Amino acid sequence: MKLALGTVQFGLDYGISNQQGQVTPAQVKELLHQAKALGIDTLDCAGAYGNSEAVLGALAASKDFNLISKIPALTSDQESIIPFIEQSFSDLQCSHINTLLFHQADDLLKHPNKAAFFSQLLLLKEQKKVNVIGVSVYNPEQLTTIAQQYSIDTAQVPINIFDQRFISEDIMALCQNKHIKLHARSLFLQGLLFIEQAELSPYFKPYQDKLNAFSAMAQYLSCSKLTLALALLAQDLPYNKRNKTTNNTTSDNVIEKLVVGVCNTQQLVEIVNAYQQAKNLKVTTEELSSLADTRLGFINPSLWQL
Repeated sequence: MKLALGTVQFGLDYGISNQQGQVTPAQVKELLHQAKALGIDTLDCAGAYGNSEAVLGALAASKDFNLISKIPALTSDQESIIPFIEQSFSDLQCSHINTLLFHQADDLLKHPNKAAFFSQLLLLKEQKKVNVIGVSVYNPEQLTTIAQQYSIDTAQVPINIFDQRFISEDIMALCQNKHIKLHARSLFLQGLLFIEQAELSPYFKPYQDKLNAFSAMAQYLSCSKLTLALALLAQDLPYNKRNKTTNNTTSDNVIEKLVVGVCNTQQLVEIVNAYQQAKNLKVTTEELSSLADTRLGFINPSLWQL
């Protein structure tokens, strides 16, 4: 199962289409039970997601799921990442997690203690407190620079029907050469893909052409918007195929996980069903590529002015 369950809604009121607000601990318990039943084995966590890690720790989530956590943005005077991972271990009520990422790429690019931070991350891996190390990035330039300077295993990156920068041939080749797996996040642009036109903020008016094209393509293909949104990463399209290695065996796909956020079990079931349908959707690479957009004011939610 490539789908991983995001947990930001467990600790924050997150997403422009989220009308429910923060998920309650009782609902989180139901979601974890449903996720396990559906074959989902990974939770994407972070210390910056409010009290989400404490909620997961109280439910002993580490017993049933592989956990991804993130070191929050570091101030210029900080010298160690250890207190942050210890806090996550305490909140999650575990002594080991599968994956640990820097939440802010600049902590490996610009921070005065960046080399020491990465050495500490490597030590955590050597101590087997984490299995996989990496970083969360916003653009391909950050990933390219970090991959050339550090030996990372994983990068969490935004990929969706409009933001296709990370499925370029150059980035795929970089990841294959450096043995880096990608975890795709922001698959639904915080739910923007599913908001009805009448309910859209005026901010998105300049981007209405692409939103309309997305809706029209879903109608043309006789599928839901959710299914079309997932088709970009669900199918064995050229950028997502297994590649032959030198000894004629196959290597794993570069894109390893698709992180999705939900507020209730109904949404989770809908996403899993749509993902299965997306695998068989009759859509071409050219059709999907036609929806790509490079306008950062559209594809980067941190720049939205709402």
